[in-house]
Amino acid sequence: MSYKVWLLAGFLIIILIGVGAAYIMMRSPSSTTTSPASSVVSPSTSPSSPANNNFYFLVFTQKGIAQVINPFSTSAQFLGFLHVVNISINVPQQVYYWDEVPAEQMFSGKYILVPVNNGTVYVIDSSTMKVVQDFTVGDKAGFIGIAISPNGQYAAIADGPSGVVEVINLSSLQVVWKEQFLSPTGRTYYPCDVRWAPDGQYLIVPLRFNNSVDTLNAMSGKVMTVLTASPGSQPYMVSPNMQGTMLAVEYAGNNSVGFYSLPSLQYMGMVAMPSGVTPQRGTFTPDGKYYLEAPANKNEVVVISTSTYSVVNTITLPSISPAGLAEIGITPGGSYAYVVIHGSVTSGGMIVLISLSSMSVAYEVPLTTAPSFALPISVSTGSYLVDNVMLPPITGLHC
Repeated sequence: MSYKVWLLAGFLIIILIGVGAAYIMMRSPSSTTTSPASSVVSPSTSPSSPANNNFYFLVFTQKGIAQVINPFSTSAQFLGFLHVVNISINVPQQVYYWDEVPAEQMFSGKYILVPVNNGTVYVIDSSTMKVVQDFTVGDKAGFIGIAISPNGQYAAIADGPSGVVEVINLSSLQVVWKEQFLSPTGRTYYPCDVRWAPDGQYLIVPLRFNNSVDTLNAMSGKVMTVLTASPGSQPYMVSPNMQGTMLAVEYAGNNSVGFYSLPSLQYMGMVAMPSGVTPQRGTFTPDGKYYLEAPANKNEVVVISTSTYSVVNTITLPSISPAGLAEIGITPGGSYAYVVIHGSVTSGGMIVLISLSSMSVAYEVPLTTAPSFALPISVSTGSYLVDNVMLPPITGLHC
């Protein structure tokens, strides 16, 4: 009998404990933790940070027209234009694609240097948009590019066909130094790109037909470090990250992008491009986590992780013929990457802004002209040019 009593009492105690626990749980605040859905590409900027939309673009077209563009307007993106350098559509010469300002900076200099792929560089007064001088760097058609120093006081020029690299003082418009990179037989080593180190102390130059990447003292032009690439790899474009710790090199010979430490140029990783993609020009995101590759033959941006050295995403851009991107850079404030789709002088091209917080297309600016490069400028500078220098926009402007 006592056994049954004790058994019944035990059941009652268990029931009372269960009821009490349930009551306590109901009275306690609920706390549910859910893991966010994983994404291949995490935002490169904080989603809570407001985007910086306080800038315009000064766009130079392939045949020498300058345009002021407001990429954020829903009604009037094209604000004004001027024929700055008149290049006939019947000749192969054109304003070339690379005119680099430091990442996240607005152009604010007195002079704009405009490269033409016949070896000529025109110096434009940025307040009047008139040609005030020109430099003859080479005399053959081919790659030519310009990079403005981090302090805005100098411009480096690389002309592939002549093998010349030189630095210009932007106050005096005098050549600081000039070096020519030729093989023992006199053939150009083809320096078709030049970039400044973020601290402004040295230049980074790929020598395509020497299969090397050289760093040069910025004030003397003397070679400091040489990265010897594999035979036939043909390094032809370079981009340092904003921290000055990593360099990306586009290789024409094997359709890949290599990554190296700065300033020592030690190997870190190599990324083969997806099938059919030709790497050409790229830029690092402000935090350095990704490298955005702008192919020569596709309207897309290939996203490369700089921690795994692998392609993690592809951002599809509007379809414009012929396919291929002219330039890519980071906008002031670091909210966007801007991409120039060169298009053609008959059908036009486009400026595209990619949000770095979502890694997707945010704004599109279709142009009836064929853009070569775009310089971010302040709204006040753009407004001054539109009000005092430029002609009013017209429908169907070409070239």
